[in-house]
Amino acid sequence: MRRRSRGLSRLLLTVAVLAAILLALRQFGLIAPETGQFRAVDGDSLRRGDIELRLHGIDAPELHQECQRADGTAYACGREARSQLAKLVAGVELSCVVLETDRYEREVATCSDGDIDINAEMVRSGWATAYTRHGSDYLAEEQSARSARRGIWQGRFEQPEAWRNRHRDALVRGSMADEASSIHD
Repeated sequence: MRRRSRGLSRLLLTVAVLAAILLALRQFGLIAPETGQFRAVDGDSLRRGDIELRLHGIDAPELHQECQRADGTAYACGREARSQLAKLVAGVELSCVVLETDRYEREVATCSDGDIDINAEMVRSGWATAYTRHGSDYLAEEQSARSARRGIWQGRFEQPEAWRNRHRDALVRGSMADEASSIHD
């Protein structure tokens, strides 16, 4: 029994060391970035084939989330965020540096189109917030969008993470399709 336990411990240690090495290689740019044309899944996720990337350091309204304009009228801010990301990545060759893998097995990355940091641009345009739970990379861009009242900052909105937590049961059940029918584009 001890041998089996010792063998399992060694295997787990080996896997942990390999994962740490892989992460270090990615962070130092020694592993080639994901490149190609991607499509927007929502305001902070991209997909190309079976590769799904979550944009590092930002949090956009969820696809079925609604916000309020300055005049109090509701609008589909989640769809607007996806539309903004779709415009940024349409027809361009992105270079995405994968930093880690999240708990949903998505690769978390920073993506750019040449000198344009797509993550920063989403926050700067006001269609995503700086996701401070995972870093402070985009706080200046958020302050700029907030001051200029761009995107979701034009009115009132619930932080995407709070919205997800409030709607977690419906998201898990897949019943957000019912709610989507009440959203007007």
